[in-house]
Amino acid sequence: MDDASVRPDAGVRNTIGLRQRIRRLQGSPIQFDLSAFETRLGAINRIEPSLTSQSDRALGDRWRELRDTVALRNPTADDRNLAFALIREVASRTLGQRPFDVQIVAGLALDDGAVVEMQTGEGKTLTAVMPAALMALAGRGVHVLTFNDYLARRDAEWMGPVYRALGLSVAYVDHDMTSAERRASYRADLTYVTAKEAGFDHLRDLLVLDPSDLVHRSFHTAIVDEADSLMIDEARIPLVIAGSVDVGASNAFDFARLVRSLTPGVDFAMDEHGRDVNLTESGIEHVEQTLGSGSLHSDANYRLLTEINCALHAHALLHRNVDYIVRNGRISIVDEFTGRVVEDRHWPDGLQAALEAKEGLEAKTHGRILGSMTLQHFLGLYPRLSGMTGTAQPAADELKQFYGVEVDVIPTHRPMVRVDHPDRVFAQRDAKERALVDEVGRIHQSQRPVLVGTSSVEESERIADRMRAAGVTCQVLNAKNDEAEAQIVADAGAPGAVTISTNMAGRGTDIRLGGRDEADRDRVVALGGLYVIGTNRHESVRVDQQLRGRAGRQGDPGESRFFVSLEDDLLVRYGIRDLIPARFHADVSTTPIENPLVRREISRAQRIIEGQNFEIRRTISKYTAMVDEQHRRVMERRQDVLHEREIPDVWQRHSDRRQSLVDAVGEVAVARAERVVLLFEIDRAWRDHLTLCADLREGIHLVRLGGQDPLTSFSTQVIKAFSDIDDRIDEAVETALTKVRVRDNQIDLEALGIKAPGSTWTYLINDDPFRDRIGALLTGPGGATVAVYAAALMMPLLVLWGLIDRYFGKGGRQVRQSSRPDK
Repeated sequence: MDDASVRPDAGVRNTIGLRQRIRRLQGSPIQFDLSAFETRLGAINRIEPSLTSQSDRALGDRWRELRDTVALRNPTADDRNLAFALIREVASRTLGQRPFDVQIVAGLALDDGAVVEMQTGEGKTLTAVMPAALMALAGRGVHVLTFNDYLARRDAEWMGPVYRALGLSVAYVDHDMTSAERRASYRADLTYVTAKEAGFDHLRDLLVLDPSDLVHRSFHTAIVDEADSLMIDEARIPLVIAGSVDVGASNAFDFARLVRSLTPGVDFAMDEHGRDVNLTESGIEHVEQTLGSGSLHSDANYRLLTEINCALHAHALLHRNVDYIVRNGRISIVDEFTGRVVEDRHWPDGLQAALEAKEGLEAKTHGRILGSMTLQHFLGLYPRLSGMTGTAQPAADELKQFYGVEVDVIPTHRPMVRVDHPDRVFAQRDAKERALVDEVGRIHQSQRPVLVGTSSVEESERIADRMRAAGVTCQVLNAKNDEAEAQIVADAGAPGAVTISTNMAGRGTDIRLGGRDEADRDRVVALGGLYVIGTNRHESVRVDQQLRGRAGRQGDPGESRFFVSLEDDLLVRYGIRDLIPARFHADVSTTPIENPLVRREISRAQRIIEGQNFEIRRTISKYTAMVDEQHRRVMERRQDVLHEREIPDVWQRHSDRRQSLVDAVGEVAVARAERVVLLFEIDRAWRDHLTLCADLREGIHLVRLGGQDPLTSFSTQVIKAFSDIDDRIDEAVETALTKVRVRDNQIDLEALGIKAPGSTWTYLINDDPFRDRIGALLTGPGGATVAVYAAALMMPLLVLWGLIDRYFGKGGRQVRQSSRPDK
C-alpha cells in the first residue's frame, strides 16, 4: 500500500500545461483540474480512521443507517463522503484491496456524471464499485454496462463480496439466460450486463402484451465501461429484434459457383481501394448466357441481379481470416476494433447467404424486423449516465455533443514511466516484418516478455509463422481462439513470453509482470518490463493507445513502439503513401526510414481520419435523431397502454358491437382484448414506419441530384409520415372490432393474427444509409464540382472518399446477430 494514499488531504493532481488551460477556457470538455474534489477526498480520508477499528457488524449498521436516511431524502455531501469511506473500508476487508486516492477521485467524478479516463491497470473495476453502491442506495437499480459477457460475469463475481457485505444484491446477465433469469438479475440492486444485451432486453420488453412478461424495471443509473467504444464507436449502430418468417428456396450455391467461374479483371473489376466490385460488360454477358435470364438490368431480374452482386461481393471482397473466420460450421465475423469475434454477427440482404454458400455452409434462418433502436438512444433512457475508459480524451468532443458529459482525466497512482518510442517506418511490408521478427528475437534472448499487436487474424498468424521459423516460441490470441483469452493474456507478462494478439481493445484482463501470480515480477522489472510492438497504425488513435497501455501499468517499467510500412492498409487506402516522396518507396532493406516527414504525415493522417469519422457520425446522428424521437413518443403511448395508464376507448365508439362482446365474455375480457389489439397495432404501425424510413434513406441520394438538401427532404417526409400514425393505429383497432369473434367463450385474438413469433433474435446492423451514395452528396447538383476543381482538390477528396469508404467498411451493412428462442 502506498503511504501517500492514506495521508489525509494528500490531493490528486494532474500536471496542467498552458495549452490545456487555454483549451479549457475555450470550452474544451476535457477537465484536468481536479481541485474541486480535494475537499471531499480530504473528508473521506479523515473519516477512514474512525472506521478501521469498528467490527464488520458495526460497519453494516452504519451502512443501513445511511440507507434509511437516503430513503427519506437525497444524499447530502456528508452522506456521500461517509458512503465512500464505508465502501473503501469494506473493500479493503473483503477483497484485500484498498482503493487509492486516485480511485476515490475517479469514483467521485463518476458519481457527478462524468466519463473518467483511467489508464490500463489503474483499477477501473474497483473504482466503479464506490459510485455504484452509493447510487444503489436509492433502491432503483444500477447497471454497470460492460463490453462482453465474460466481463459482466467476472466483475459481478469479483466485486460481489463488497456489495453483499453492504447488504446489497448483485447479479449479472449473459446471452444464454432465460427471461425469468434475466428478470431476477435486473431486480438486483446492481446488475452487470453488456450494453447490447440490456438494449436487446429493452427491445423485447417493448413487444410484450402483458406487464408480467417485462424483464427490465424502470431505468435509473448506468456506469459504462469501455465508454468510448460503447458510447461512440457503436453508438449509432441500431439494435434490431427480428421474428422468424418462412423464406423461399435460395440459389446462393448456384450463384457462388457461377462467380467462381468469372475471371478477375475481365469479368469483374474492383475499385482502387478494394472496397467495391462490379461486373464488366464481359461479365454481364457471361452471366446472362449462363443463366439464360435475358438482360440482368431488366425490372424482372432485379432480385436476380441483387443475388449475383451479393455472391460477387462475398467472393471478391470478403476474405477468410481477415473479415471472418469459419468455426464450428458457422461464419464468425471479426470485429475490426477488437480483433475478436462478436457472437453470431452476420450480414443482411442476401450477403450472409452468399458468404455461407461461398464457404459451403448451410444457410441460417432469416426474419422480419420487429423493432429497432440505436445504442445511443438506449443509453439516453438512463436519467444518470457516466462512464470510464483508458482512452477518453480523443472522444471527448463526441461524448460532450452526443451525451452532454465531460471527461475528467485521472492521473496514475504511481508515475507513468513507460517509454513510447517513435515509429519505425519501412518502405515495404516484408521489410517491416523481417525487422520486427529480428527485434522480437533480440528482445526474447534476454527473456523479457513481448506483446505484438496485429490488425487481423491473417496477419497474426503470418507473424507467428515467421517467429517460429526464426526459433521464437509464441502464443497467438485472435478470433480463432478467443476462448483461451484470459489464460493467454494472464501469462503474457511472464519471463520469455512472446504473445501475438489482434487488437487489445476491450480485453478486460491486465498483463501482470512476472506472470499471473507475479512470481517472477522482480526479474521482469529488472529486464525493463513488458515490451509492446504494434504492427500497424490504426485509423483510430484510441486503439493505438489501448495497445500501448498494456505496458507500464501502475508505475511498472515498459516500452512501446510501432512498426509501420508504406504498404500498410491505412497508408495505401487513404493516399498517405502517395504523399511521401517516391525515393523512400523502393527501399527493401530492414533499415527504417529515418525522416521526420514520414512519421509526421502518418500522425497527421490519423488526426484527419478521426475528424472525418466524427463528421460522418454526426451526420448519421442527424438522420437518426428524429426517428429516435418518434420512437420515444410511440413507446411512451405503448407503455401507458400496457400499464393501463391509458384506457383504450376506440371500441366504445361502436357501443352495440362492443356490448355484444361484453354479453358473451364479460367486460374484463373485452377490455383486455382491446388493450392487446391496440398494443399489437402500435407495434405494427411502428414496424411499417421503420420500413418507410429505411426506404427513404436508401434513395435519399437522388434528392441531391435535384438540388435539394437531403436532410431537409428526409425530415419533411418522415414528419409527414408520422403525423397521422395515431389515427392509423386507431383505425386499425376499429377495423379489428368488426372482425373479432368469440370461440369457446373467449375472444379469439389469434384469428386476427395477434400472436408472438415462435422465436426472436437480435442483432446489430451498421447504420450506413449513404454507402455508394456519398459521391452524389459530395459533388453537388449535377455532379460538376469534382470535374471543375479536380486539379486543386484531388488529394483532399481522395482522402475524404477513403475515410468514408473505410468508415462504412467492406461488406456493406454488417450485422451482429444473436439468436435465441423465446424462453
